[in-house]
Amino acid sequence: MKNAINYYYNLYPNNIHQTEKGYYFSINQTRYFLLKYLDEPKEIQKIYNMHLNLLNQKFYIHPIILNTKNQILTYINNEPYILMITIYYENKISINDIINFTNAISYENNLPNWGELWAQKNDYLEYQISMLGQNHPIIRESFSYYIGLGETAIQLVNSLEKTNDFLVYSHKRININDTQFDLYNPLNITVDYKVRDVAEFLKSQFFSGKDIDKELNYYFNNIKLSTHEYLLFLARMIYPTYYFDLYEEIITNRKKDEDIEKIIAKANDFEQLIKKIYKYYKMFIPIPNIEWLES
Repeated sequence: MKNAINYYYNLYPNNIHQTEKGYYFSINQTRYFLLKYLDEPKEIQKIYNMHLNLLNQKFYIHPIILNTKNQILTYINNEPYILMITIYYENKISINDIINFTNAISYENNLPNWGELWAQKNDYLEYQISMLGQNHPIIRESFSYYIGLGETAIQLVNSLEKTNDFLVYSHKRININDTQFDLYNPLNITVDYKVRDVAEFLKSQFFSGKDIDKELNYYFNNIKLSTHEYLLFLARMIYPTYYFDLYEEIITNRKKDEDIEKIIAKANDFEQLIKKIYKYYKMFIPIPNIEWLES
């Protein structure tokens, strides 16, 4: 790996350290990280452009270093890698880190259609469980409940009128165990509504056993949202990404079936949290009637 870094980047580190995520090294107190690129190669230019837009807005993101051929991706042993400079690394992220990141505005005008994306995902998962469910009894018994939650979220999103809410730079996935390396990793960046990241982070905290009432109150009291954004936040909280992500890891044998039991055990508590948000909303914004949240 040292020879490849010498050749492709004209960098000559004395020591290179390997982690699960890739390789890191330091030169003159500058820390570099060589990360394996796992997404579609055709997406890398878009990622690079988004990262430049963030830097141009004076928001921190790990700067990507082009190789000596002025290319973003470097193929080492036929595997694509990307080199970046990293300042932040091991510190765990907080809700304030996420909120500050959502101030980075994207000027894209292609509004994401959560309802359509979620409907496609639900259809795919229902087909998949019909093929593979017999080998996963715990999933088979709980699956319809979480598909039902997904359908509620889809119906809520589809009931909303289109607005001119601006989009921000967000993350493909963000959770309680992420560090500042993950938060500022350009390979994790996407464009979406500003409520996306906070909702996903809070769900991750909840299912990790943390009481999130204080952070919810802090968010609602300190962030100005439109009515549309409030309802998108509720829909995002309802949609069970936490279950579906773990489900896919189990189906692909990266996790054990029993790992999903801790999520199922918290279903009633999470319902109560959603009902609390729903009833709070009804005090100050018009909201579509959701029957099971009324009880």
